[in-house]
Amino acid sequence: MQRTIVLCVCLSVLLMLDSAFTAQLTFSNTFGNDMVLQRAPLSASVYGFATPGDSIKVVFNGNTYTATATSTGEWIVSLPPTPNSGPFTITATGAASGSATLSNIMFGDVYICSGQSNMQFTVSEGYNATTEIADAANYPQIRLFTVGQVNVSYTPLSNLAYIEQGWSVASSATVGGNPWMYFSAVCWFYGKYLADTFPGLNIGLISSNWGGTVIQAWSSASALAKCNVTEEDTQLFVEKMYKENKLEKPIDANPNQNSVLWNAMMNPFALMSISGVLWYQGEANVGQSSLYSCMFPAMITDWRNQFNIDFPFYFVQLAPWTVIGSSSSIAVAQLRQAQLSALQLDKVGFATAMDLGDVNSPQGNIHPRNKQTVGERLLAAGLTISYGTPNANYPPPFLSTATSSITDNVYTFDLTFNLATSDKLVWVDNVCTGGVPSDNCENFSFVLSDGNYYPITSYTITGYNTVQVEVNNAPAGLTISGLAYCFSAWPVASLFNSEGQPVIPFYYQA
Repeated sequence: MQRTIVLCVCLSVLLMLDSAFTAQLTFSNTFGNDMVLQRAPLSASVYGFATPGDSIKVVFNGNTYTATATSTGEWIVSLPPTPNSGPFTITATGAASGSATLSNIMFGDVYICSGQSNMQFTVSEGYNATTEIADAANYPQIRLFTVGQVNVSYTPLSNLAYIEQGWSVASSATVGGNPWMYFSAVCWFYGKYLADTFPGLNIGLISSNWGGTVIQAWSSASALAKCNVTEEDTQLFVEKMYKENKLEKPIDANPNQNSVLWNAMMNPFALMSISGVLWYQGEANVGQSSLYSCMFPAMITDWRNQFNIDFPFYFVQLAPWTVIGSSSSIAVAQLRQAQLSALQLDKVGFATAMDLGDVNSPQGNIHPRNKQTVGERLLAAGLTISYGTPNANYPPPFLSTATSSITDNVYTFDLTFNLATSDKLVWVDNVCTGGVPSDNCENFSFVLSDGNYYPITSYTITGYNTVQVEVNNAPAGLTISGLAYCFSAWPVASLFNSEGQPVIPFYYQA
């Protein structure tokens, strides 16, 4: 979809000139009527702009809180931790700047949903869209906000340059907007299922994403410095990405530049208290798995530092899509593996979409329509990590230990997975989806010393959480260097637990 892109080289300065040096007090435009502020135990803040040095009074719930506008006109007031409740009215008044009021404000749990096109993908484009959109009217406790995709900036902004959808009560109209505009399907289904789990909980969902963007654009300068990322490096990769995918580089401004989306679409929220972040991104960084292994945890850590909250962070492991050639297929698998680098951090969870391929998706098979299952799996992580409610669907099964041996030219791999004794592994004889190139599909494979992958035909489930794989057909003169499972662009998921959760793709170095 074509959009006009506004280049915000000095927009942060202009916003301060526009708001801080006029008489009228305003709230930040990240606020609005009908919004949700973060509930206790965190303390929510309200903030905005006024005449520099002005004395600010904020009235909330019968009490008055004070602040003084800075030399640039910015003010902030921290409210007392407030339980799930509402509605409230919040009024801010400046002695020399007038007043502004927020009405129908609820306290609950606030999540920011960010990433690229699979997070941008709207409810109206997914499975059962008509039914899902009609059902949205039953969730007035959910409030929605969508950042517009016209704002890039070379400096951190205090206000958003453009808002696609201001704070709105969930309804058929506010959830079922135009394709690629609002509302994010993954974000919505997480919130909807959270509301189903905790009736009465107020939920705020902020959608801030941009299709086809690299992680470097969403990372601040300090995060980029942790991985020695330069703008030159990013542009060399981006130019290659545009060329290989036959995409036109934006005429006015390029969203794939270091920090420009952090500055424009995330930094304006950095003073806001939140419950957590949902993240669906990585397709644009295929071919940079080593860098991503550094950048992803660095970005998460930096976002937490910028918000000054050690919030939970939940990401989606990439879904299948078709690419050209086996080397590109392996690159997709390597990026999926790199995403797991974030699990080294506390309070990070994930949902895999590796088994949710949709070769016939009208939006291209890189955009599978089944976002309901993604939302369910993200919530399983959220319930376990954020809400202390263990869930049978989290964590998904993954390889925990592996050993290998060789006897009479027969290689044996013994694999153990992280299943509870009440669970068990299940093998399903799935095959490559029709219409998908065979070099994109992979199940169990052994990897030779020449780097080629060969299918494995002998595997046995030997226990509730163990599998044995044997290889006796390695070509003469070559040794086996590794074992791979679903290590391709289009994984052929065949190994599941009893809850139907797929085993996470892995590569074991023998």
